[in-house]
Amino acid sequence: MYNNSNKFKLVLIGIFVFFIVVGILAFSTYRSSNTGNTTVEIKVWGTIDKTIFDKYIDTYKKSSNNQFSLSYIYKSLDTIDNELVEAIATNNAPDAILIPHTLEKRYLDKVYMITSIPTRTFKDTFIQEANDLYVQSDGIFALPFFVDPLVMYWNEDMFASAGIAMPPSQWTEFPLLTKTFSVSDSNANITKSLTSFGEFQNVNNAKAILSALILQAGSPIVSYSNGSFSSGLDYQSSTNVTVPTESALQFFTDYSNPKKAVYSWNRSLPSSKMSFLSGDLAIYFGFASEYSDLKTKNPNLNFDVTMIPQVVDSQTKKTYGELYGFSFLKSSQNVTAAFNLISTLTGADSISQLVQVMDIAPARKDLISTGSADFAKSVFYNSALISKGWIDPDSNKTNQIFKDMVENVTTGKMSVKDSVSKANLEIENIL
Repeated sequence: MYNNSNKFKLVLIGIFVFFIVVGILAFSTYRSSNTGNTTVEIKVWGTIDKTIFDKYIDTYKKSSNNQFSLSYIYKSLDTIDNELVEAIATNNAPDAILIPHTLEKRYLDKVYMITSIPTRTFKDTFIQEANDLYVQSDGIFALPFFVDPLVMYWNEDMFASAGIAMPPSQWTEFPLLTKTFSVSDSNANITKSLTSFGEFQNVNNAKAILSALILQAGSPIVSYSNGSFSSGLDYQSSTNVTVPTESALQFFTDYSNPKKAVYSWNRSLPSSKMSFLSGDLAIYFGFASEYSDLKTKNPNLNFDVTMIPQVVDSQTKKTYGELYGFSFLKSSQNVTAAFNLISTLTGADSISQLVQVMDIAPARKDLISTGSADFAKSVFYNSALISKGWIDPDSNKTNQIFKDMVENVTTGKMSVKDSVSKANLEIENIL
């Protein structure tokens, strides 16, 4: 009986050893057969230039020795909607999209709301605009990547020739400066101007400029509450004497009204950017991302950059900023992997690489607080802190609405009040 028991134990041990060896061999075979194939490829569509994005990715990979598989495909703002709908229908959609905040409303029903990041952590990490636009009641719409704020470029030679050392910091300074910089020929044609307010079609970034003026005046443009959107162009608080949008529109359009003392721009002039590059415009309102382009197109232009002017006595400084972020599509089969990878790409280490290859500002507070030794970037960083935006229901349609709102006034078709009311109703209908 003793011998039988010993034999049984030996057989049992042998069986265990056999299965352990088989298990080790199987595991080794599995690992060896999957060497180099464990990384999941994450597909991203985005509206920023592929050359810039790839340069950023290359820079980050070299600096961090981080190995990952990411495929980025550029998509135009004009076509990404239709292409994405078709891709989702045919199971060829990307895992994530990198888009400006203006497209947020279009994709609210197509993306996963991020719930793994506490709202407090998000608020402490990212700029206020990200909190205002991305934090929804059911989660976070996107991981912020960067912000492209509207800034003010000014011609130092023109200001110096006029005996003025510094650019204006408040809008109340503009009427007097307009008289100083406005020049007309013998036929009363405008040849030089302070800035390009008043029209829409030949004013680069006209919609962004108007957005900044309206936001500074106190209108939210579009409001979101309890799961629904509404137009706020006609918003008027109890402390406002007039509708904020009306004040902003009046200020803007006065510069193209020949009957006004500040008249200094009309639609017959070249585009505002071209006028600035030619040395005929003292101030140009553009995005931070335009900085290198301005330097490249006219290396001899002596210009500088500063934050846009503010409303006198305003307690809150504001500018308009295009916020870019990564959102994760519900149709993706790799959401977790995509989130983990892009969380790394939006971390402080990687974003610090991004700002080296792009003229933008980080959306992270920690990087902004660190600052930049580059003067232009320090302006972009400070502008990022005060950047605001609004959720655009349809960029093309609202661009036309803003254009009509301006031209209804400049052509005399409508009063400022009626033009704002019309625009408000049109945006409400889209929403």
